[in-house]
Amino acid sequence: MMALSHPSAKSFEKFSRLGRVCHDKMPIIGRTKSEPFSLPEYERAQFKFFHSAVGKLMKAKDSLYASIPEASPWEGIPTTQNTMPTGEVVENKPLLIESRIVTKWDDIRSCNLDALAEQADAMADERLSIVMPHFFSVFERICDAAGTGTDARGKPFSFELYLDGLEKIELQFDRDGQPILPTLVVHPTMAKQLAALPPPTEEQQRAYNDLIERKRREFNARRRHRKIH
Repeated sequence: MMALSHPSAKSFEKFSRLGRVCHDKMPIIGRTKSEPFSLPEYERAQFKFFHSAVGKLMKAKDSLYASIPEASPWEGIPTTQNTMPTGEVVENKPLLIESRIVTKWDDIRSCNLDALAEQADAMADERLSIVMPHFFSVFERICDAAGTGTDARGKPFSFELYLDGLEKIELQFDRDGQPILPTLVVHPTMAKQLAALPPPTEEQQRAYNDLIERKRREFNARRRHRKIH
């Protein structure tokens, strides 16, 4: 059995707001110190292929991860800071992820692509188990600091709780004046509870309509005061 642990297997993930910046150390041809008879261009090609495969598997496995905007790779990985209107600063440090590939000599000799696919699949699961909790942690801290977070305090999800969440955020509207409502990202258990909710009562629907109308007026007021530079 051969264990491959190379600097190129290290990857850094950094989230800033809803964006993602990925930075990966790859062998640089002409600048990477190599052992005699080594071929860094093959190492680089292998890394790029495996990195691409794992990234696409992660997006296929998690639709939320796939929806996060992805920035171009860059060399700097600073600690990001989000300053709230209140002056509070939310600091987000880079997340280090190190992955290890273990390859058997028999798989190499026989060109066992199934074993390679299993490695990529396992690595995608491993990275998602690290990246997504980090994403939710950053998202939660930013929402709490911005005053847009809602703590249900153990209460089950309800229509009133949904309205309370909408009340705390700015809504956008399309050209026809229809609200562009936020996407709900919930646990599968919560999804079942949402599906089991009864239709809104007349009073609840009226409260929703009043809220949307108020948010529409606020949206139009922001547009009227928008400056063109």
